[in-house]
This record gives sequence, structure tokens and C-alpha cells, in this order.
Amino acid sequence: MNKRLTDVNKSEEIFTAYKPILFRLTLEQDKAELEKLLNSNNNLFIFNEIHGQLRELIKLLNPTQKLNEADYDYLIDQHLNDVPMEEYGVWVYYPWSNRLVHILDESEFIEVRTNRNQYKITPKEREKLSKQKIGIIGLSVGQSIALTLALERSFGELRIADYDILELSNLNRIRSGIFNLNVKKTICVAREILEIDPYLNVTLFSDGITEDNIDDFFLKNGKLDLVIDECDGLDIKILCRYKAKELKIPVFMESSDRGTIDVERFDLEPDRSILHGLIDHLDHKKLKYLKTNEEKIPYILPMLGTDTISKRMKASMVEIEQTITTWPQLASSVVFGGGIGADICRRIILDQYHESGRYIVDMEELVGDRKNEPAITPEIQFPSFPAITAEDMENAYKELRIEKGNATYLLSEEVLFKLIGAANLAPSIGNNQPWRWFYKDGFLLLFHDKSITISFGDYDEVGTNVAMGACLENLILKSHQLGLNVHKEPFPLSDKPLLVAALSFSEISPAQIQSTDYLVNYIEKRCTNRNNGQRIAVGKSDIDSLKNIAQSIPGATLHIIESDDELESIKDVIAGCDRLRFMHPEGHHDFFTKEIRWSKEECERTRDGLDIEAFDLRPSEVAGFKMAADPDVIKYLTIWEGGKAFEKMTRKAVDSASAIALLTMPSYDKNNYLLGGQCIQRIWLEATKRNLSIHPMLAPLFLFARLLHGNGKNMTEKMSNEVKELRKKFITIFPIKENMGEIFLFKISVASELRVKSLRKPVESVLTWTK
Repeated sequence: MNKRLTDVNKSEEIFTAYKPILFRLTLEQDKAELEKLLNSNNNLFIFNEIHGQLRELIKLLNPTQKLNEADYDYLIDQHLNDVPMEEYGVWVYYPWSNRLVHILDESEFIEVRTNRNQYKITPKEREKLSKQKIGIIGLSVGQSIALTLALERSFGELRIADYDILELSNLNRIRSGIFNLNVKKTICVAREILEIDPYLNVTLFSDGITEDNIDDFFLKNGKLDLVIDECDGLDIKILCRYKAKELKIPVFMESSDRGTIDVERFDLEPDRSILHGLIDHLDHKKLKYLKTNEEKIPYILPMLGTDTISKRMKASMVEIEQTITTWPQLASSVVFGGGIGADICRRIILDQYHESGRYIVDMEELVGDRKNEPAITPEIQFPSFPAITAEDMENAYKELRIEKGNATYLLSEEVLFKLIGAANLAPSIGNNQPWRWFYKDGFLLLFHDKSITISFGDYDEVGTNVAMGACLENLILKSHQLGLNVHKEPFPLSDKPLLVAALSFSEISPAQIQSTDYLVNYIEKRCTNRNNGQRIAVGKSDIDSLKNIAQSIPGATLHIIESDDELESIKDVIAGCDRLRFMHPEGHHDFFTKEIRWSKEECERTRDGLDIEAFDLRPSEVAGFKMAADPDVIKYLTIWEGGKAFEKMTRKAVDSASAIALLTMPSYDKNNYLLGGQCIQRIWLEATKRNLSIHPMLAPLFLFARLLHGNGKNMTEKMSNEVKELRKKFITIFPIKENMGEIFLFKISVASELRVKSLRKPVESVLTWTK
């Protein structure tokens, strides 16, 4: 290899020089210095186009005349006034490119270069602009604004700040050459500006903005008239705004997504909240100590405006750290932002624009097909079902009375409320609480309110029947505690499938007391614990106790896997199924519209669903979920074959599992799923007694039920094929027989105490009774 190719270029000028050297040959010292340069530099590139510039000057000085070549020659000669052409004007030497360029002197250069600005910018406005001091922090979008301001000559001094160097990945949006790689961005931008106009004044802050130099940036050699914030550092964004507010300087920012613009007129509104008050609720003093994305997300999201960023940007944010490393930016958006920024900043300086606010200049909305775009994926009519009514329940009760006769034991209102209160604490899919109770004349009827549960996941109502079974188990345990025996008849009326069970009561006898009745003491403590931690082995006695309690329901079997290899295998299955569920339009709708509650206020208002805080998510993961809540995000992820981020939460959960367990029943039918629900509730209560945490992981069972018993209904061929492959892997892990009832798949772990528990609806909202 030739040594010249391997040597690092150590010339300091390549990396640090940005100021051109000007030679006026009418000055003897400059003439001597230029002569020295010419004699010592045999590789100098010389560009002498002064004659063309003089022609342009003559033309603009004589706008009403039609000049011919003779006229130009004569007028140029007159203008030179016996000064040799090679000595007229200024010779400009650019040491970083070894170029020597002959140009007009400053006033004539400015006159010619800005001639085409008139009367978009008048001479008087140009004069005012030439006295302005503008500061730019951050040089991606900032570079584009800086160059546009320079092209229009909209400043007297430009202060540019950025600590970073130019990297190859910057060249998708920053106008520069590959020969500038590893050069400070400030140097690159200053060179480009001064190659356009060497008379402009550019001041560099190549260490970026810090608490130590911010006063110099804002005040040295005169106070800034305008600040343009395009930096990535959250602490600097806030710091520069506080300084601008203190000094009554307006701030401009453009985000390069949907042409989102922020203008803060601290010069006119000195008491204005920074960033329009979007982060007033956060502690700004903590910003400089935030190191990770997790810590910064609560500040980033309000600044971005999650409701206004583009669909593609939302989808892209979901893919960060999956298929991309950071959020995308396009040159078209950056250059567009540069134009918008320069225009708005010029109008602020010229006293033509006075308001603050956030504005969106979205080219896709402004210039796009007027017809509705075809759906990226076929639109799905989400199924619905009418809510069960008191009349529906009354009619079922009347039919039951005709068939069963009268009940012999009546419940007091106090006891009835205690029983339903205990039943209400059972688990259900997404905490949807699908049960509705009807009590009259000694009969307590349990109904399924299908308007609540109809969903992609609950195929054939397998999940609902498990929830109903758990609900019944709680009620039976509470009944025994209150000295009552329960006579249960599941699905008593064949023409009323929403009637899940008919219950009647009697005083309990010693023979009717069950060995599992002690579990009633753990009903209120039981919860879903999604907290993650370290994988801790569970003792054999604990595992044996869970298996034994499962056997208290005839036909039930609890399969438990604990080895690292088995857990690694099942992790792939569960994570893959969760991703497929989230990526399916109806599954996505179920989770983000029906299940998730984004705030405490929403939890209190609905008293159902799952509090986002219960998911043990990092701030960046919560942000990802908020981005993914938009159905259009899923459409884009489907096209890109992305969505692996939806596996992260599941993989993290299984990594902290002590074991994964599967409860099965002998056959796939609603009675077995109802009994399986009673069984899983007993297992869960026993685990609670032993301080073990339970976390349901049901996506595989729901998808497998749809695949095996519904022939993949509402699945695409691609999805169906993927579920088939996951099923093959699943049955190598658990000993599944054909047509077996696969009731409940769950994680067992030793986890920290849960901070957030799901709420329940009040008894009055789920019970209809005659007082």
C-alpha cells in the first residue's frame, strides 16, 4: 500500500482554517504578501473572473440602457479609472482549498451579489439586516438556515455554535463534501458562508453552548437580535431560552418534521413561558443531569408534540434501536426548514411579524392528492355487539324459573354485595370485567356482556370463559367464608348463550367445606404483577404446591418449564405472538383503544382497563407505546416489515421469569374453559399466598385458538403462516394433545411489590337486583 494513502493528513489548516485572507493590491503590504504566496505555492488554484463581475456591475449601474460589447468595454475602462484590472478589487485566498479568487471590493460585491433581492428586500431593509446579530445553535437544520441567511445577506454577524464534527451519516441532509468529514461543523458552515461572501462576519463557538460561554454567545461584541435553536441538547434548549427571555431576545426553532415551527417572542412577551408552556410541569433544573434517553423522554415528547408529528416519524420512532439508531431527517425537510427559517427570521428582524406560537407547514397536506389515499391495509370494520340489558336478564330469569322452579334460600343485600364485591376482583382480559349479575328471589345469574369482550384476541370467547370461571371461584370462596354453599349450573339455558351460570344458595354443611377455602384470604391481595427483575429460582415446594392446587379441579394439569433453554424457546413464541397481535389492526385496536389507560384520571373515570404505569416500562418504552397507538403507525410498520419493538416488553418479562406455566384441561369446550378459570384462580391465589408473582401471557393461546379452531379467521396468509411456525415450536415445549383446552399461559416470578393495581367497577354497575 502506498504510504501516501495510509498517512493521516495532519495539516492543521485542513481542520481548523475558516477565515479567508484578503489582499488589496492597492496596498503595498498586501501586494507583497500575495507575491510571496504566488512564489511559494506552485499548486495554487487561481480564479480570475473579475471582468464578468465588472460587466454585472456596469449593467446594474445602467438599468435603463441596452449595452453592447463596445459599451461594456468603454464603461468598464472608465470605471477602472486607470487601475489595472488585476489590481482592482480584492484577491481572496482560501487556505483550506488552496484557491485564490479575484472579486469586487466589499460595497460593489454586495451591490452585485444582492441585486436580485430587490425589491423582495429593499436597500433600506438590506441596510437594517446588515446590522443584525443572529445566533444559531445546532448545525443540521441550523446549517441550512445559516446558508440561506448568508445568501440573502440577512445579518451583520452570525454566531454559530455546535460541538460536533461532520460525519458520513450527516451527509444525507447537510450540504457539504466528503472531504470535510471529521471537520467541525462550525468550520464547515463558516467556510461555505465565506466561500459565498468573504465579507460576511461569522463567529464560531466550536465547543457548542455551555453555561460557561453562553454569555459570550449572547452578549460579546453586542447583544444578539435573534436566536435560532436547532440543537439536540435538551438542557441547552432550555438554557438558551431562559437566557433569551432574560435578555428579551426572540427565539426561532424548526423541527424538520411536517415543517413544524416554533416562534417565541420574548422581546415582545417577556413573561411568556418557554416552549409555549409545554414543559412547565417538569423540573428544568434536572435537565443538565439527564444522561439517557429514558430520562430525557418526558421532556422530548411535550416538545415534539405527539399529536402533531408525522405518521412516518411516529412509526420511525418505534423502530429506533430495532432497525434504525436514531430518528430520521431528510434533506428535503432540512432545506425546506432552512428556507422557512430564513424567511421568518428576516421578517422578525424587519418588524414585519410579531406573534408567538407553533405552526405547521406540512407539504404533504398542502400539496397532495385531493382524493382519499387508498388504505395501506384494508380498512377493518371492528365488530360490535349490543350491551346486555336488564330486560335481557329478566327474560332469562323468567325462563329459568319456569324450568327450575323456586329457590329456597334468599340472600340479604349485605351478603349479596359482599359476594359480588369478591367476584369483581377476579382477573379478566385487559381488566375488561365482562360479568353482569342479576339477582332475584334467591337466584343469582351470571351473564356475559359481549359488548365489552368482543375482540380479536377472545376468539370463541375462550378468554372470557376463563375470566368467568375465575369470577365464580371468588364468589364460591366468599360464599363458603360466609357459611353458604353454592349450587352452580353452568350454561343452564341452551338458547341463552350469554347466561354463563345460574347460582342458588343454602347453608353450608361440614361435608361441603373444601380444602381450598383458605384461599379466600388472598382474593384482595391477588393482582397481576408485571414488574421485572432478576431471574430467581422458585423452590420445589412452591412449584409442587401450585401443581397440587391445580389438581383440585378434575382434569386440570399444570405444566411448568424452568430451564434456561426452555425459557429461551418459549420467549420467542410469546414475543412473536405479542408482536403479531399488536400488528394486527383489530388486535391493535383492542389493546390501544379498549385496554390501555394512559392516565390516573382515565383509570378513575372508567375503573377498568390497564394502567400504563403497571407495565414496568421505561420512559422511552412508554413513548414508543404512545407513538404506536396511532393505527397509521402500524400500517407503515407493516409495509416496512418492522414492529420488532413490540417484542421487547415480552422478552424482558420472560428474561425475569422464574418459570413459565401452562394450564390445560382435557378438551376444548366452554365448560372446560369455565372450570379452567376456577382452577387458574386457585393457582393464582396460592401463588399470592407464597409471595409469587403471576403475569398472564395469553397472546399465543388466543392466536392458536383462532388458527386451530377458526381456520385462521381474519388473519392474513402471512400472519397465519407465522402463527403456524410459532405453534410448531410451542408444541415442542409443552406436551399438547389434539383438541386439548389450553387455558392459561403465565409467568411465575419473584418480583418487587406492585405499585399500581387495576381498579374495579363498583358493585352497583355490574349488579341488577330487586331490593
